[in-house]
Amino acid sequence: MTDFFKEKLQSLSCKNIVTKLIIAIIAVSLFETAFSPYDFNTAEYFISINFTLYLVAVVCLFLLLFFTLDERLDGYILISLLVYLFILTNYQSKDVFFALLTSLVVGGFIFYFSEKLSFPQLSKKITIALIIVLASLFVFFVGGITIAKHLSHRTPNFDFGIFSQMYHYMAETFVPYTTCERDMLLSHFAVHFSPILYIALPIYWLFPNPCTILAVQAIAVALGVIPLYKLSKHFGLSNNKTLAFIIMYVLHPTVIANNFYYFHENCFLTVMLLWLFYFAEKKKAIPTYIFALLTMMVKEDAPIYVLFFGLYLLFSNKGKLKGALMCAMSAIYFSVVTKLMSIYGQGIMTYRYDNFLFGDDGSIYDVVLNVIKNPSYVFTQLLSNEKIEFLILMLVPLAFLPFAIKKPSNIILLFPMILINLMTDYVYQYDIAFQYTYASVAFLFYLSIINVSELKPKTAKNLLLCGICASLIFFTSVNLYRIDAFETLSEEKEEITLINGALETIPKDASIKSTTFFIPALWNRDEVYEIAYTDEKTDYAVFDLRWSKNEHNEFLRNEAKDFELSFVEEGVIAIYKAK
Repeated sequence: MTDFFKEKLQSLSCKNIVTKLIIAIIAVSLFETAFSPYDFNTAEYFISINFTLYLVAVVCLFLLLFFTLDERLDGYILISLLVYLFILTNYQSKDVFFALLTSLVVGGFIFYFSEKLSFPQLSKKITIALIIVLASLFVFFVGGITIAKHLSHRTPNFDFGIFSQMYHYMAETFVPYTTCERDMLLSHFAVHFSPILYIALPIYWLFPNPCTILAVQAIAVALGVIPLYKLSKHFGLSNNKTLAFIIMYVLHPTVIANNFYYFHENCFLTVMLLWLFYFAEKKKAIPTYIFALLTMMVKEDAPIYVLFFGLYLLFSNKGKLKGALMCAMSAIYFSVVTKLMSIYGQGIMTYRYDNFLFGDDGSIYDVVLNVIKNPSYVFTQLLSNEKIEFLILMLVPLAFLPFAIKKPSNIILLFPMILINLMTDYVYQYDIAFQYTYASVAFLFYLSIINVSELKPKTAKNLLLCGICASLIFFTSVNLYRIDAFETLSEEKEEITLINGALETIPKDASIKSTTFFIPALWNRDEVYEIAYTDEKTDYAVFDLRWSKNEHNEFLRNEAKDFELSFVEEGVIAIYKAK
């Protein structure tokens, strides 16, 4: 025993002492944070800690670690404890800049200990099994939460009620009609041209319910792991590196948060684009063009993504003819669709680029011309406080890998994010809680895989490990709190049952105007309008008294004389029938 202590004392070094001390401090801090009834950033948290006991705990743990913990394990233990601590604190904080800072701290330790960090190589079978588990967990998390939100009547008309009613009409008439999108019976294609929506229709025929399309959305995004896996293997990445990309994908803030407002055709963009990238890399022409077409069918602006990918193929010498054809396809498709929408629909939404429209300008072509006229102006529009936060959320969980570019042509793959998310002054397009980053994130993952394949193995390993840790931190900061939806569904079971029963008393063929959160529950009615946006005379008026008291009071002042009360539960729901 004496020899053991002598050997330990002889190995005494400043590095060993400092490392063990840091581990001890992190471990004790982790314990305090995990078991404290107070958030870590409150005065009560600090007051509740007895510093003498805290110091004794640190010293005792330090001595235990110093005499028992092998130095080769220091890096693993320190980084694991630090990530766990930052997961807890970020869940409490929910601040983007705190998540950034803590991710950078973890990244610093990863690079410091990089020489001693090594991991066993995973077999192909284990890798695929883990990918299936991760994708399944993603579906259960995203699909489960969105369905729980719907079942507890917390999904609004915009943008879930319109799709709930639209699929009802598609199942009955094969036409994507809605009445609650533009306060009239109108094809959704007059607003957004999205033939891709028919992909989910066969499943909806089997399970006609709004929950079905929420499940389809979660599954569609999760299926992105398949082309992501294939792309990683195509670029010669090991199973470990491939799994790292899958982990970052299923935890990425925007890959998850995109789904929470609450269904959009955009959800098909990620998987379609990743397959497009894969088949183009494999030089398989027919599947490449099929997925280029499927991508363009997602929305009227989706050809822009195909155009940029075509330009990338053109300038990267990965297929000049294919790139040229893709550019031509996207330009023709976009021109035809926008022309048809201007004639038969409501045109495309150029107001989202009002910051590039001046005077009598009004078309997307004017936006392009104004960019060419004054490219310096573009830079004035790219950054703001909100856009900086957006970039942090997009790039930090990928360890800034999209910027590790060696070939200039690869910069083209950043253009979709620049154009769609940064150049606009439409705030929702640079807010990850909305549907405008499904495509951008696909380009970022593709570019990251390319860049990792060109990095030195050690650098790639360190950055991917940083990406995994940052993804865990940002997941807890940005999205983990959403599991409260399950608790709400359970706690409000009686109230939800009451609402469902009350809505069922309305005849199926009646016309209805309702406040926003009840419209998705009225999905199988032919004529439903949102009260806030309609002047229609309807058979019934429905009010959500949990949230829409002002709308109910206005109704009582102006329209109640034309209705009689059919059902009411104070603070929950009120239903009025026209006299």
